[in-house]
Amino acid sequence: MTDFRTQTSVLPLMAARTARSLGQGALSANFILELKRLGWSAPSIGLILTAGILFSIFATLMIGPASDRYGRKKFLLGYEFLQLACAMGGFLTELGTPANWILGTIAIVGGFGQTTGGGAGAFSPVEQSWLSRLLPPENRGAMFSLNTALGFLGMSAGALTGLYPHLIPVAATASGLAKFVFLTVFGGALLALLLILLVPDPIDPYESIPPETLSHEWSLLRTLIGINALNGISLGLYAPLMAYWFSVRFNKGPDSIGIAMSGGYLLAAFLSLMAGRLSSRLGTVPTVIVGRGAGLLFTILIPVMPTFPLAVLAHVLRVALNQSTIGPRQALSISLVGETRRGLAASLHNISMQIPQSVGPTLGAALLAHGMLGLPFYLGALLQGAYLGLYYKAFSGHDPSRKS
Repeated sequence: MTDFRTQTSVLPLMAARTARSLGQGALSANFILELKRLGWSAPSIGLILTAGILFSIFATLMIGPASDRYGRKKFLLGYEFLQLACAMGGFLTELGTPANWILGTIAIVGGFGQTTGGGAGAFSPVEQSWLSRLLPPENRGAMFSLNTALGFLGMSAGALTGLYPHLIPVAATASGLAKFVFLTVFGGALLALLLILLVPDPIDPYESIPPETLSHEWSLLRTLIGINALNGISLGLYAPLMAYWFSVRFNKGPDSIGIAMSGGYLLAAFLSLMAGRLSSRLGTVPTVIVGRGAGLLFTILIPVMPTFPLAVLAHVLRVALNQSTIGPRQALSISLVGETRRGLAASLHNISMQIPQSVGPTLGAALLAHGMLGLPFYLGALLQGAYLGLYYKAFSGHDPSRKS
């Protein structure tokens, strides 16, 4: 177990993730539908999501390694300031005629519309390396899973903003709902910023690294990059477009879709806690294989479900099972390198999925625009199966939940 000093350092950082995730949940259920309401086509939405992922990749490459040398706090504070600015920009557009260029900018720069599980977008490697610095190796799997669970709890609550029109009269119009969604993002980012100020930021002195150690670490990282690419493109084909898919397939609005997504995030939070315990007992890699393997089955079932409730059930289970493995996967990637290279490892872990994932929304949206509503799921499931086989083969011998 972590000691009291470690807990008091880690808890504000985890609470910041929870606060941040409120806005992300609100955006996941509403932002894409708002673009659709304003006349954006499926290919246009897919392209803006792709552009957002590409921007995130570029920022991640710069920020993660820099945080190893210069500290983490200033970068995460910068991210929250960026979220505050983007949320206010979105809010102000809804006061007049919504400006497409502003909405496109905040989608790209702020990552609006991307489902990041409460993580700090392009700044997520900073959060991961900071958290790992505050935890002993044997506790990382469980604590990363708890951190993931808290993010999904916040997203679950945030996704229910689709119900605002039933609760707040001034949110009854589409524009009114959009305003309250952006205010939710603003409030969550402001609270996260205040919490981050409470967290100490120890910086490891740079060390001389034996060439053989670096060579071994880079070999593991190259393997991780190649395997993660399959995971990234498989998820990119359908995951960012689920709100749009439900709207097209079943003609549902933000309230119904928000409840569906909220249920998925809530169950993901619960299963993330279970994954933390499971990784301590079975190991990190088997936990990933079990969770992702079960999620793959429900991915295949989503497009064949004949009714909205059944499709929602399959979606909720897919989200929960897949996302519950985020903590164990992050813990494994961090464990592949030494203390002063964890920001780099977390960055490579993220961008190795983001680069191929950036192709997914554009391709998936094109398939949806041509009426092929099931093909993105089937292609994604095929790639996910290949990812799982290679992941187990490559990393079953590297388990951060086992003391060496």
